[in-house]
Amino acid sequence: MVRRGALVAAFVALLLPASSASGASQIRLELLPLPKAALGQAGHSLSLAPDSGVDSNEHSASQATGNVTAARLKRLGRISGYLLDFGTPFSDSPAVSEIQTEVEHYRSPAAAGKGLGFWRKQELDVRALKQFGLHVSFQKVVLPNVPRPNWAYLTIGRLHGLRAIYGVDAQMVEGAYLLDVSIAAGSPGAAKRLVPVIAQKLDRRFGLARQGRLHGKPFKLSRPRPGPPAHGPKPSRIALTRGDVGSPATVRHAGYVSPRNAFDEYATSAYDLAMVPAGAFGDLQQEVSVAESALEVKYFAALAAGAFAHSGGGGTAIPVDLSGVGDDAFGELLQITIGSNSASEAIVVLSRGKYLDFVVAAANAKLSAADVQSLAHTAAHRLDAAVPSA
Repeated sequence: MVRRGALVAAFVALLLPASSASGASQIRLELLPLPKAALGQAGHSLSLAPDSGVDSNEHSASQATGNVTAARLKRLGRISGYLLDFGTPFSDSPAVSEIQTEVEHYRSPAAAGKGLGFWRKQELDVRALKQFGLHVSFQKVVLPNVPRPNWAYLTIGRLHGLRAIYGVDAQMVEGAYLLDVSIAAGSPGAAKRLVPVIAQKLDRRFGLARQGRLHGKPFKLSRPRPGPPAHGPKPSRIALTRGDVGSPATVRHAGYVSPRNAFDEYATSAYDLAMVPAGAFGDLQQEVSVAESALEVKYFAALAAGAFAHSGGGGTAIPVDLSGVGDDAFGELLQITIGSNSASEAIVVLSRGKYLDFVVAAANAKLSAADVQSLAHTAAHRLDAAVPSA
């Protein structure tokens, strides 16, 4: 859970089969995570999540907290990883809602041991998440009958006014490899009961691979091409137009993107817009995404608002009252002054049903709260016209 929720790095090609720790055989990294058929009854109804596949150093760093880069992971000795993720942590059911397994390859057993400590520290570092309004607590979980060293923690995440999310993250070392398991559920007991079962299955699968006895083909990812959701309003209809922002306005990019590259990587559909210029603004960026559930939207709307509120970069962040806009609107004005030069950013986050909409517009001049309010009303008008009220 801690390694999720940031903007996702670009997709990087998988390193081909890597040598096992013993050197006696070749281990195909993409065969190691548990396919759906191996998850048991708990995973029967879970669908493949968009983040499945290669977990390059770039992508892994993007999921970390603090100043973590791909170069830093490379220096740590991490080569690459491959994961299969089924489901989503945002569920109204008390049952298991997500099962993720991953195997990460390191240069040596010693490097894998350092990686275990590094990710444990990452797991427990929640300072940035607290800034975003997410309150996190932990309980240690024992992993029986799996290799040592290892660690496992139940993570309890809460946002004010929203149902808590429970997940157990676990890691164990096998030679030059880290074996990762993450289970999310609507209740802590469901997650805690399943994680040892999945961890033991993953370790047995790794053992077969090390012995050269794991055969077959990688689980087919079969990701749909970026596009609108199968049902419901199209995000493209919610995106702002040149007519909405006034003249001059030039659309530099407008189109559907992979959810893996969206703010909400669990989204079923994501649409990005970029205008340079955009009327009174020098540039405008917008992303409209569709989630599996309203709970997912509420969490990512709150995280987006928190992320924007703490990204001042030396500027002055001023909250803007958007109480008259509706759609749980969040607004902020960021003012930056360097010498005699001023720049501003208008930030708007809206949510409605399963739709999340956020807009960032910048200008090389001072904007006012009224500019943020006007932008919010314009974006909300398009959102409300396209998405019926619940």
